[in-house]
This record gives sequence, structure tokens and C-alpha cells, in this order.
Amino acid sequence: MTDPRARIEEIQEQAWRLPRGPAKLALLEEAVRLADMLEDVELGYRLRGDLAETATFSGRIDVLLVAFSWKLAQFDRAPDRFSDFDILWQYKWVANNVLDFSEVPLPRLLRLFDDMERRYREAGSTMHAVWYIKRDLYQHMGDRERAAEADARYRKCRRDHLSDCVACVAHGDAGYHRFLRQWPEALDAAEPLLSGRLTCSEQPHIAFGRLLVPYLHLKRLDDARAAHQRGYKMVRGGPQFVASHAHHLEFESLAGEPARAKAMVERHLPGALASVSSDNRFQFLLAAKLWTDRMLKLGKARMKLRLPAGPPPADADGRSDLERLGGWFQDQAEGIAARFDARNGTDAFRRILDGRAELMELAVDEG
Repeated sequence: MTDPRARIEEIQEQAWRLPRGPAKLALLEEAVRLADMLEDVELGYRLRGDLAETATFSGRIDVLLVAFSWKLAQFDRAPDRFSDFDILWQYKWVANNVLDFSEVPLPRLLRLFDDMERRYREAGSTMHAVWYIKRDLYQHMGDRERAAEADARYRKCRRDHLSDCVACVAHGDAGYHRFLRQWPEALDAAEPLLSGRLTCSEQPHIAFGRLLVPYLHLKRLDDARAAHQRGYKMVRGGPQFVASHAHHLEFESLAGEPARAKAMVERHLPGALASVSSDNRFQFLLAAKLWTDRMLKLGKARMKLRLPAGPPPADADGRSDLERLGGWFQDQAEGIAARFDARNGTDAFRRILDGRAELMELAVDEG
């Protein structure tokens, strides 16, 4: 029988060589199981740190939440045994991503943000990271007033060791201006990313897709096409980039080639429907609905599609009815929107649904 510690070392070496993704995640989950079998808390803590990082950047936020909850409980039992920087840094990953789960009740969500703020204050943080993330919370809820307050407070805080990297902060600022429909300001905030002056593990990958709609609103079609071409290559193969896939599908449907848009639906719909993030599924469903609407407007009512289980099956001739398929996308998105709005006590997601028709006005007519 293989010694568990020797097997853990072997797994760590194998995982180190792998990119973030399902294979690396599976290896680290096995290592955690072996550490728990040994009842080695410190080893389990370290391994769960690696697991949490891999899960965060592989789109498996469910795994992140479980790993982090275990780590937080161990830290609170014996804070002198573990690094407070480690737990506070990963708390940001949790706070950033837990918003995407409509199943998390609002009181629990707000308690999590309050607990994070308390811990950061006790650690002597400047609150730069806290108000930056709270701005995302209020954007998610569609609360412009509180988002503006959080934005003002975050900008008054000095950066410290718990702040996100400057590339991620630039992307967050661009996203805030996009939320406010301030298209020029969004592009200005993202300029260091688009020019390559700021980079990180996920930037400018995500920024390119998020800025396609601002480009279209400003009628900067050539810039939009360049951003689409550069950005889609960066995110195409990443399972964690479901929202980015949605942004690029929107653009291809409105200003690109219908055949390429069809291929993107076939390529990315399975991953979107399997995503544990309700918000990611919502965004991709809306992009897919936009694509069916665009095809119908171009006179293409039926076509052969490779679809996963779930959507309406093809007819006897192997062709899918795009109006029926689009209705299914719409119904699924409306269900997610209703759950988020019920959780948040707002109509923010309903307003997103109602405002989607405006995107069709950005379509570039062929010829």
C-alpha cells in the first residue's frame, strides 16, 4: 500500500505541472482527502489553500466555498497556527464569487461581507479592498446609490497589502463605469489593460470581452473587432470564462459572422449550462437568446445544431427551431433572474432582461 504522505508529495508534484483546470482540481481534492485521513490539520490547511486557488480560477466556486469554510473554521480555532494574510486574501475570492449563487440567502450574504470587513479592520487594513468588493455587491443588486458611495470610499483609501492587483482594480473600475453606462470612462479606465501596460493571470483576458458593448455604443467597430479577436483567443479554452464567452458571443451575433456565432453556441453552451454560477448561466443564456433573435431577423429560422441535453431537441429532420430554442433560453434566464431578484429584494435582474432589446439596435447590418 502506498504511503499517504508519499502519495501527497507525488500529487503535489503532478499538480504543480498542470494548468488550472479539472485535472489539477481532481488531484488536489485527492491530496486533501489523504491529509484528512492522516488527521494532519496543518497539511490539510496548506493543501486546501492550493485547492481554493485552483477552484477559483477554474470556475469551481462550489469547491472554493467548501475549502475556504474549512480553513476559516481551523483559523478561528487556532489563529496563532495559521497566517491571517492567507485567510484574508482568500476571503476576497469568496466575497467576489458568492454573489453569483442565488441559493445563498441575502442575510447570510450580508453577514459574510460584514465578517470580512470586521476581520480586515482587526488586521489593520485600510479598507481599500473591502470597499472595492462592496461596490461589486451593490452593482450586483442594481443599487446605484450605494455603489457610488462604495466607489467614493474605496477611492479615498490607500492601497495596502490586501488590495487586489492594479490590473484587476483597473478592470473593476471599467466594469463600474460600464454599470453606469459611462462608455468612454469605461474604456479610459481599461486603457492600461488594453495597451498591455497592466496584466495578471486573468487580465486583460476578461477586459477585452467586457468592453465590446461600450465599443459598439461608441460606434468604434474596428476597435471592437480587434478586442474581440485578441480577447477571445485568451478565454476560448477556459472553463472559468463563461461570462467572457457570453460577451464574445454577443459581439459575434451583432457584428460578426453568423457561422462563427453558431460555432460559439455549440462550443460553449454545454459549459455554461454546467456552470455552478447562476450569474454565469444567466449571462450566457441571454447571449444565446440574442443570437437566436439575430438569426431570426436575418431570416434563418431553422438549422442543424449540436446541443447538450436540456434545450428543446431537434425536429425529425435534425434541425432546431430557433424561435423555440430562443424561447427556452429566455425562460431559463427569467427563472434565474426571478431567483436573484427575490434573494436581493430588487428588480435589477428583471431590468437587465427588459433592457436586452437595446442590444439588437447595435447590430451591424450585413453589406
